[in-house]
Amino acid sequence: MRSLKFLVRLDDITPYMDRERFDKVRSVLDKYGICPMIGMVPDCRDKSIYGNDGSSYSDEEYRALINELTSSGWIVAMHGTNHVYSTEDAGLLGINPFSEFAGTSYEVQYTKLKQGRDILHRLGIQTDLFMAPGHSFDENTLKALKDLGFRAITDGLYHKPYLRESILFIPCTLVAYDKMHGLDTICLHTNNMTDKDISDLEKFISRHKGAAIRYNEDDLRVAAVNYSETVAMAESAALKMRSQKDRIANSPKLGAFLADTDHPNTVIKWLKRLALSPVLLTRKYGKQ
Repeated sequence: MRSLKFLVRLDDITPYMDRERFDKVRSVLDKYGICPMIGMVPDCRDKSIYGNDGSSYSDEEYRALINELTSSGWIVAMHGTNHVYSTEDAGLLGINPFSEFAGTSYEVQYTKLKQGRDILHRLGIQTDLFMAPGHSFDENTLKALKDLGFRAITDGLYHKPYLRESILFIPCTLVAYDKMHGLDTICLHTNNMTDKDISDLEKFISRHKGAAIRYNEDDLRVAAVNYSETVAMAESAALKMRSQKDRIANSPKLGAFLADTDHPNTVIKWLKRLALSPVLLTRKYGKQ
């Protein structure tokens, strides 16, 4: 992981988020001097991303929090407009089969995105960074974002930033910490993080704090490549790998086999899996 450079993003920043969870994650990031990208939902109507503790910020408290964070170097991204999934379109990346934007017309998307941008402006927030709910957007989204002055998106399954339609894509491959390479982004949803999740995050950051970088559009554009067939093929391969892992995770049989054959030593792990692979064809593993 010596070549790794990573950013951090916090999704689902709203007045209704779990304050305790957020504060715990914030304390870890502050401890190591990490300034993340934060995805503010301008007009959140998705109650599924409300905090579990029932707490919320008053308007005054929320404005004070955002001002405090941005003053200390945290970067605001517009995280959709309402965070309500209205279609079953997976968009350009194909990560999730739902979207707030993908699959709707340019006119609908432009209007909704402008509404979100205008709400942030009224809060005193100026940003040209976009964070799509569900990691889902399409060509109409890109055109509307570009027409509204957005210049970057925190998403992409390649190991380098790239330029598509002049918009900067900042990789967020959604892999486990130990699988990241090149330039990547740690994607966190603080509402759902357990104490163990936060502890694991701190352990990773403490080991690799020298690899953490801050969002700087100019620097990332210098490092960016142009979107090409090579990038498209790499993203397609990454998506297929993700789909395979999801199938394994949802298979009791495969899950049990992988758990039984796991080992800290990679060589031993794969020797065990090769040796026991004939058993996988039986009904030994998982509930059938």
